[in-house]
Amino acid sequence: MFYNNAYVLPYWIAEVSKLINYLGPDNVFVSIVESYSSDDSPALLRAFETKLQAMSVPNRILTHDTSVPRPPSMVTGPPRINFLAATRNLVLEPLIVHGGYDRVLFSNDVFVEAESIVELLQTNRGEYDMACSLDFQQWGLYDIWVIRDRLGRIVSGQWPYFSEESGFAAVMASEPAPVFTCWNGIVSIRAEPFLPTEMRRGGLSAPPLPPLSPTHPAYPRPANQTPATAPPLRFRSSSPDECFSSESFNLPYDLRRLFGLERIYVNPRVITAYKWRFYLWFKYAMRHWVVKWFMETAEHKSREDLPRFVLGGGNQPTIWDGGECHPGGALHLY
Repeated sequence: MFYNNAYVLPYWIAEVSKLINYLGPDNVFVSIVESYSSDDSPALLRAFETKLQAMSVPNRILTHDTSVPRPPSMVTGPPRINFLAATRNLVLEPLIVHGGYDRVLFSNDVFVEAESIVELLQTNRGEYDMACSLDFQQWGLYDIWVIRDRLGRIVSGQWPYFSEESGFAAVMASEPAPVFTCWNGIVSIRAEPFLPTEMRRGGLSAPPLPPLSPTHPAYPRPANQTPATAPPLRFRSSSPDECFSSESFNLPYDLRRLFGLERIYVNPRVITAYKWRFYLWFKYAMRHWVVKWFMETAEHKSREDLPRFVLGGGNQPTIWDGGECHPGGALHLY
């Protein structure tokens, strides 16, 4: 989905076109929604639609869409998250109507190379339920509102991000790190949970599902519900009794809670950014072997060296599991 993204679209379209050529036009459906832009985004997307048609790529590209009313203010709050969730669900409509695909590859308005997207698709040798990139802005990891380590704890914006042992070791080795939730620019997700139950191919197992928090909007879950019979996965805002979260957080959270799908990874080799200068810096300069050697040997010898964002005070690292907000008040950096 795009809004006033003429700055990034020419690069994004070129790289996505390379990706489609690699995957094969018959294996891809492109769905895009643009709404309320005041720049050249609609024209660029119309040209992309013509290109896709010439490549025989099935697609649905909506421009100047107003079917989802934009709130008067896009300051982060429930109206903004409701709008974003509804727009993301609009993008997913062709999948829900037609089915027939294994993965949902959902991209933000980021700079990302085609090769990096292939890397994302191949995360953990393809053995995952959801895989995420890392997105960067200014001083480091950007969307730390969404990402949580394997134990559900908040992470640092500074490399290697995780104080939790397995995540720390994985990032130090440039390997996929298991996490509780993530999004961070571009993601690959199993498609089947999004489909109506009658369109599913039987790939969802039927183990006992994890308990739902009483604050979850799907509580109480029917006693006989399985992943195969669970309602389709959708982007959503938080319920009034939940901790206020992004629609991009609630999706992997629900992937776990509603479907029992817990193989969620961040791939540190997949770098994205919202500004070209930050993309160049974190994709190339910060990954130069000299910089990497210094960071590994001098700057971060152990997990204790990692700067961390902690809620509730430095002596109380917090765990968040959907039902309650983080305890404590001020945000501390130490």
